[in-house]
Amino acid sequence: MSEKTNVLLSTDIGTDVDDAVALYLAMNSPVIDLQGVYVTNGPVKDRARIAKHMANLAEHDVPVMVGESTAMMSCYPEYTVGTEGVMAPKKVPGIKRKWLTRMSQQLEQLSDVVLASIAPLTNIAKLLERKPEAARKMKSLYVMGGREGHNEHNFTHDALAAEKVLTSDLDIVIVPADVCAGYECEIGFLQDLHGSELQEHLAYMASLWKLYHDTTGIFGMGYMEKIEKRITDNIKGAKVTIDDYQKWQGVRMYLMMLRNGNNFRDDPEQQLEMFDSVLIWAANSPENVYAKAVLGHIRENELKTIKVSDAFVIYAIEHPERVKEKRATVVTDEQGMMRTLEGDKHRLIVDVDYRHFANYLKRRLEKKPRTLEAKTRKIQR
Repeated sequence: MSEKTNVLLSTDIGTDVDDAVALYLAMNSPVIDLQGVYVTNGPVKDRARIAKHMANLAEHDVPVMVGESTAMMSCYPEYTVGTEGVMAPKKVPGIKRKWLTRMSQQLEQLSDVVLASIAPLTNIAKLLERKPEAARKMKSLYVMGGREGHNEHNFTHDALAAEKVLTSDLDIVIVPADVCAGYECEIGFLQDLHGSELQEHLAYMASLWKLYHDTTGIFGMGYMEKIEKRITDNIKGAKVTIDDYQKWQGVRMYLMMLRNGNNFRDDPEQQLEMFDSVLIWAANSPENVYAKAVLGHIRENELKTIKVSDAFVIYAIEHPERVKEKRATVVTDEQGMMRTLEGDKHRLIVDVDYRHFANYLKRRLEKKPRTLEAKTRKIQR
């Protein structure tokens, strides 16, 4: 592509790190000119702070707009993990409002705009409803959403918006969740990103996402019974001191605190430090029967890989030659459940070159943000 593609991004960026990965890719793309970021779904002020903070760290002057917070209609309660409020500074300047006016102006003024939605489709449905002429100006709409016959967050958390968008006359490319599930990224790779403040912030966000999974998953229902069974199975013949037992009681209290979701939402950084202290205690006490039981339980159940579904939308825009699509008509029911019918209304992605995607993701995330890289070269000259 000789000219960059103008892209607007609709996102519900938050604790789940795949939106942040997609934003990173879009801001640092050699073929995408990211012209605007529009947040939606629930705590939109917090989501806007996260997106704008990432843009500021990249020194990318992209406007970030506060979009629609409330679904048009959903059978499901609003879903947030609760750490959206701590993933960026409390005050991030430059966030814009009047999102609908700005989006319609951009669609009218920019050429061949691609709108990428990696969130519930509320913003897009409102655009169609209130500014239909501007909506028709977009070249195409890429949607990450839907899973054949199953719940999928972006469709089910605003079922009416999904129905309105899918029945519109827009040129829609759908990247369904079951196709995105064909590749998972090692969480450790994201946690180890470094080289710029933005990469380190992405690593921090990945660590919080892992912490959320590990504390709600590893230490979920029945976890203590499983750990204590490990202790019972291994304690016979083992040398156990009073000091070992007392330390175990202290760690046991930590585990109870880690399990409390309110503690995670109130102070995730403290939870992260507490979890690290448990891991350090367990790793430094290899002969301690209690430590072995805890470490064994964690290693068996911890988050090792994550889906990066939203990144596939950016990839599909950049590398249409690496995805396989077919013509189909996609419909949803009143709960947002997706079904694929014969027809030619939509372009449905059915396969991806996953090996190429894996290399693309690794290469791009390890590369320093483009604006910072350019500044470094200028200084060196």
